[in-house]
Amino acid sequence: MNYLINLLIELLSVQLVKVSGESMEPAIGDGSWVVSARAGFRRREPRRFDVVRLEEPGSSGHWILKRIVGLPGEEVALRQGDLYVDDLAVSDSFAYCPDAATDNISWWPRDDEYVVLGDNRQLSTDSRKFGVVSRSSLRGRIY
Repeated sequence: MNYLINLLIELLSVQLVKVSGESMEPAIGDGSWVVSARAGFRRREPRRFDVVRLEEPGSSGHWILKRIVGLPGEEVALRQGDLYVDDLAVSDSFAYCPDAATDNISWWPRDDEYVVLGDNRQLSTDSRKFGVVSRSSLRGRIY
C-alpha cells in the first residue's frame, strides 16, 4: 500500500517544463520540453549526473536545470576543465566545451549540499558562480 501511495504522489507531482537557455546543451536544448518530477527524490537520494531543476540562487523566480556532479561529503574539483572527486578523475561525458583556462575550482559540499554544473560549461551559470546548493533547493528531477 505504501508503494502505491508513493507512486501516486510521484505521478501527481509531474510537471512539463519548457527549457529556456543553452546551459544544458547538447543534451537538453533551448526550447526543449522536459518532464520535472517534483517528488523525484522522495524515494531515492540524488545521484551524480542526475539533472535537476532548482531556483537559481540569488535570482528569485528564475528556474534553472543543472547536472549534479558532486555529492555530500566529497571533495569536488574542476582542474583544467576535468572533473575530480576525492582526487580521482571522473569521466564526465556530459561536459561540453570545458574551459581548461578557467575551470580550476574546488568545493567541499556538506551533508545536505550538492555541486551542480551545466553541460555547456561556457554558457552556464552554476556552482562555479553561486557555490554548492542545498538539497532543499532541488525542486525536481528531470526526465
